[in-house]
Amino acid sequence: MDNRVLLVFIVAAIYMLFIILMGWKAQRQTKNTGEDYFLANRSISSFYLFCAIIGANLSAFVMMGMPGAAYHNGFGMYGLIMGAGSFMIGFTTYYFGVRVWILGKKYGYSTPSEFYGERFHSNSISLIMFVIFAIYTLPYVVTGQIGAGAGFETFTNGVIPYWLGSLIITVVVGYYVWGGGMRGTVLTNTAQVLIFTVFLLLAVIMIANEGGGFRGLTERVLQEQPHLLQRDASPAFSWQVWFSQWLLFTFVVFSFPHVFVRLLASKSSHVLRQNSILYPLGMSFIYILAVTLGVWGAVLIPGLVGSASDNIVFLLTFEYLPLWMGGLALVGLFSMVMSTMDAQLLTMSNLFTNDIVKKYFNLKNEEKTVFYGRLFVVILLAISYVVSLLRPASVFEIANVSFTGTTAMVPVMVAALYWRRLTKAGAISSLVIGGLLVPIYFFTDWLPSFGFLPIVPVMVVSTIVMIVVSLLTKPEYEKADKHLDIFKKYFNKNPENKQVKQEKKAQ
Repeated sequence: MDNRVLLVFIVAAIYMLFIILMGWKAQRQTKNTGEDYFLANRSISSFYLFCAIIGANLSAFVMMGMPGAAYHNGFGMYGLIMGAGSFMIGFTTYYFGVRVWILGKKYGYSTPSEFYGERFHSNSISLIMFVIFAIYTLPYVVTGQIGAGAGFETFTNGVIPYWLGSLIITVVVGYYVWGGGMRGTVLTNTAQVLIFTVFLLLAVIMIANEGGGFRGLTERVLQEQPHLLQRDASPAFSWQVWFSQWLLFTFVVFSFPHVFVRLLASKSSHVLRQNSILYPLGMSFIYILAVTLGVWGAVLIPGLVGSASDNIVFLLTFEYLPLWMGGLALVGLFSMVMSTMDAQLLTMSNLFTNDIVKKYFNLKNEEKTVFYGRLFVVILLAISYVVSLLRPASVFEIANVSFTGTTAMVPVMVAALYWRRLTKAGAISSLVIGGLLVPIYFFTDWLPSFGFLPIVPVMVVSTIVMIVVSLLTKPEYEKADKHLDIFKKYFNKNPENKQVKQEKKAQ
């Protein structure tokens, strides 16, 4: 065993022990109640919420998928993905999220499917949303296990094979999610966000230093791979694709069930407002680092084909960085994949317990609620681990399917917060059509996309179906009143009311 592999073993072991200890600490603080295990008693403050949400979304997609895509397509990948992220994600997560938080605080909702099921007084909608979330969240969990397995195998020269590396991460994540619940995931996410941000920043600075500086590397890209600096040089950057990705990333964070649950767990609306500013800034900073490494990799280590470019960050680490950075690179990858896996696992466990077990098996005992939630964590991890062994596609491709599947529900998720005329039949029709169109567009060529990514036709069709069916069915205003009337006292713009508030404040 050479020195590099030995160092990787030592660093990985220290990191795993550190995370296990944090999980153990969280487990000791966690009570056997659904409110505490799944939502940490709705007490997450600003900094922890920021780390919890940003950590939940920075998976192997950022460490592997984004650099791998930038390796082939250039800096345009940053604008393609983060153009909407920089300007719109903060808006959508706060503007819609604060309404979600208000109703969650008022009625004690803990999952998106429970929330929307109550909005329409419909168990069917809860069940449909649970099924869609389960189907499209599982692939994203798998990307984490794929990234961890590939990282272990690459960094140890095969001493730890892919299947064992993936299994190690699966067991460690399973332990602290099983024991610490929301508190465990938030605590570990905070440490993980700091770790992978430090690694990416150091990697960019040190590789620039080894490769001739920022200016020198940019000139090499311009001479050897000029298309990587040209937005129109790749078919991936047609206006249809550009519009599609902006639409997808504008709404995808709000539609993620693990982010939705964290919005419900927020301590206050002020915390949500702070997060709506910090989250886009943090994402923009981390994504530019990842894309830069991918573009530089195209000239420093040329010739990678297809999904082989997913490993470009690791290959750059081996070739241009000192030994100790190899260990930090692996820990950075682990931090990214674990911070996403744990959030999604806990959320799916929450959905299963509240929307299936409690509702259909009349479970009322709080300790048993937590028990079944923990049991589902183990079952879901086992299923996703088996799927990860098949390595069905590149990380970027798997993530795109997952993102599109949850975002297909956005028309209903948004309209339900504003439109009183939206009916149960309209919501069900839209959810079913959207859920079915996603696999049809991704895995067949039956329907035309007109150059757009699947998210555009899926959202257009599901929105039209939602509106048409709602207008053709009997209005259900009384179902909407319970939720939408509450917003009046929070968002009332009556000048007289404002004057009364100002007078009371002055007194």
